Order: sequence, then structure tokens, then C-alpha cells
Amino acid sequence: MIINQDIIIRSSFELPVAEADNQAIHAMEAAAEEAKKARKNERQRIHLILRNQHLADVLKRTPLSDELAKHIELYAYTREDLWSMQMIGVQPESATRLDRKPIGADSRQHVHLVIFGMSAQACSLAVHTALIAHYPNYCADHSLRTRITMVSEGAEDFRGFQQHYRHLLMHSYRRTVDAEGKDVACETMLPKYQGERDDFVDIEWEFVQGHSDDKNLQYKLQKWAQDEGQQLTVAFCYKQEERNLNEALGLPTEMQNTPVWVHVEDDVAIRLIRQSGQWDHLIAFGMRSSALPDMRRFIRMAQCVSYAYHQMRATSAEEQAQGLNTMAVATEIPMAEELVKIWNEKPIVTSKLWSNIYCAFSLTTKMHSLGHSDADWRTLFAIGEKEVKMMAEVEHNRWNAEELVLGYRPTTDEEHEQIRQDISLRGVFKQQWAHDDLRSFREMGNDETGQNVFRYDIALTRSLPLIAYMYHCLKDEGNE
Repeated sequence: MIINQDIIIRSSFELPVAEADNQAIHAMEAAAEEAKKARKNERQRIHLILRNQHLADVLKRTPLSDELAKHIELYAYTREDLWSMQMIGVQPESATRLDRKPIGADSRQHVHLVIFGMSAQACSLAVHTALIAHYPNYCADHSLRTRITMVSEGAEDFRGFQQHYRHLLMHSYRRTVDAEGKDVACETMLPKYQGERDDFVDIEWEFVQGHSDDKNLQYKLQKWAQDEGQQLTVAFCYKQEERNLNEALGLPTEMQNTPVWVHVEDDVAIRLIRQSGQWDHLIAFGMRSSALPDMRRFIRMAQCVSYAYHQMRATSAEEQAQGLNTMAVATEIPMAEELVKIWNEKPIVTSKLWSNIYCAFSLTTKMHSLGHSDADWRTLFAIGEKEVKMMAEVEHNRWNAEELVLGYRPTTDEEHEQIRQDISLRGVFKQQWAHDDLRSFREMGNDETGQNVFRYDIALTRSLPLIAYMYHCLKDEGNE
């Protein structure tokens, strides 16, 4: 075995899900043992591509033992995760994206993703949308939230997803809708601290019990497609390929300008019918034979984010008197070897490793909101202070969703008061998966140094052009 060359372990499609994933985990443990025996300076990178979506998600927030973390870095995800990353527009060169037109501070539009089916692909697509779809217009108008609508036949179909992501949903506006009857029944649930704290989650949810051919739902789809206030995307993610295609073909004709993503194992039929202009809004994804995004690209992007954090430092009072900001940020492009060295300098807790990756996922969306095209990643060297302040709040909103996805919860009023009295308790509560910074940008307090924690959001945002340029320069280097 060659140490430091990525090891990719995939669950078999020839076995039942649990058996296939267990077999893959055994293979991962064997590879980890080999890495431990090798005892090199750099950790062995292992990709564990599972089939159980919830298991992969749990492993993203499960820390490795201290001994194991010295020798390996583990990335657990699914094929569905990779497809989600490709479809929602994580990479600057992505052919599809949720925000087809930039959503800036003055935009009156919001993103709306409607997902049919409650498969692993549906769950992954919903969660990855919640991780990246954060825009500056929400900061001024909280009604402009990203909306994710999930549709399935039975209310019980949603329970696994709702339980697994209960922290995110508990603090979001959400609706349950029964669209099957003559009269639509709707129940709205408010965020846990609504009325007590500022809104701090810019994603809203709908769980609709119904079918794509229900008259009530067809009416809503037409209205949404014609609504100039939203950028609508529809995805068919049932487990049955035939059903996905049939229901996509059965959508109202008024939706021919709406992108419709159709999950299939073979896209030959869709390629054929797309030759007619009537169906060119259908976009196939999920094919077994298609090349997927390389996770190493996203890790490289995350290493750029990690480097930016590593280079941040608090400035002195004397420096601030001379006009410097409270945090100094990186100004030089590192060599690829330096990025790897920083990444391996101290083993990163699994949840923080994914926190860096999720932050990197948002780079393309942020650049788009600022009005910059993919080509600008090579030429943008600074953004104005007004833009920095605006996008720092967007970054915090994104971070809120990320931490809730990873399983953290906000501190209670009692815990917050304890921290206010003794700032050192912040770390204690974090270890218990309660984070005091899970609140609105305006309500954030101080950290252990006595300074406001949003200075990190501001410093990271100021580093955005450098991170984008860094990734552009280094994306094809040092992926081994």
C-alpha cells in the first residue's frame, strides 16, 4: 500500500445495503491499520463511499479516536452526495445550479427546490441545498428564505428525515400539507425561539403529502413556475427510474422553462427526447456510468478555506490605530505543499473537517451573489467593505445551517446566561453539542478573548477573493 495516495472504498451494489456498508467499513478498518503500521508523517486519506445515507451523515460528525486520527483522515459520503454537489452548483464550472440568476442584496427572488420522493437522493439533495443556498437579500427581508418542498405519498415517509435533521427543522419555518383531498389541509410550525430571538435560519420547509398529478399540486407547480419572485427547480427522486421519467413528462406544459432534474440509472431515453425543444428542460442525473465530481477537488477547496483561517490573527491596538482591521488576513498564495502541511499539522475533528468542506461549498454561490462569473475567480483581488459586511452576515447564516445539520443545537436561555457569567463554559457546552453562536448575526456575543465572534465571519469574507483565486490556481495540483 502506498501511503498518502487516496484510498477509495465503495459499498457494493451487488449486496444488501447493510451488508455492503459493513463490508466497506471492514475494508476501511484494514486500510487504517496498514496506515497505522506505516507511521508516516502525513495521514492516509480514505474515502468511504457508502449506500446508507443516514450512516454517512452520522460519520461526518463522529470523531475518530485520537490514535486513529493520527494516521488517517476519513471522508464518508455517498454517490447521492456527489450527485447533489454536482447538481446544485458547488463547483464554479457546474452546468446546473439553483441560483441561475445572481441573488444579490437588492434581489426580490428566492430559490425554491421541489423534490418528489423520499429516497436517499432526495434527502441528500435537500440537505446540500440547505448547506449552500444562502443569499444576502434575506438579511434585509427575512421573508426571502430559500424554500425546500419535499413531496411523497404518506406523511410517515418524512419521519426518518425529520428525525435525523431535527435540530435544523426545529429552528426553521416549516409546513405540512395534505394535497390529496378536495380541500388542502395545511399546518404551519414556527421556529422554536420565534418571537424570543431573531430569526437565524434562512431556509424554510414544506412536507407535502400528495402526487405530482394531484390537481392541487399541479396548480401550485404552475403558479410557482410563473412566479417571478422565485427561481424554481423540480427534482424527481423516487427509487423507481420509470416513475421519475413518467412524472417528469406529466408536468404541466407551463413548466417548460423550469429545470426538471430526473434521477435515472441510464439517461439514454432523456437524451433522445431532449432533441425536441419541448423537453430540453429535463436534465438527467444519477447515472451509474457517468463520471462524478472528484471529492478531492472539494477537499482542495476546503484546504484553501483552512489556510485562510490559519493565517488570520488579531491585530494590536497600535495596528488598528493605523487603520488596520481587527483581524489580519492572508495576502499570499501558498504552495500546494503548504496547504497539505497545515491540513495535517493537527488532526482535525471530523465535524470541523466537514465544516471546512461545507464552507468551501458556498464559495461559488457567494461569488455569484456578488455578481462575479466563474472567470472572475482569476481576476478578483478584493471586495469592498460594504460587500464584506453584507456577505459576513450571509456566511453566518450559512454556518448556522451547517452546524444544525452536523447535529449542534443552540444553547438554551439558561445555558447562555451561564456562559455570560463564565465565558470558559462556551467550550464545555460545545462538547455537549450546544453552541452559543447559533443565533442571528446581530445577537452574537463575545468569545473567550472578550471580542465579538463575528470578526471571524468578516475576516473569512475579506479572504473570499484570495480563496477563490487560490483554488483556481491549485485545483489541479497536489490532489494525491
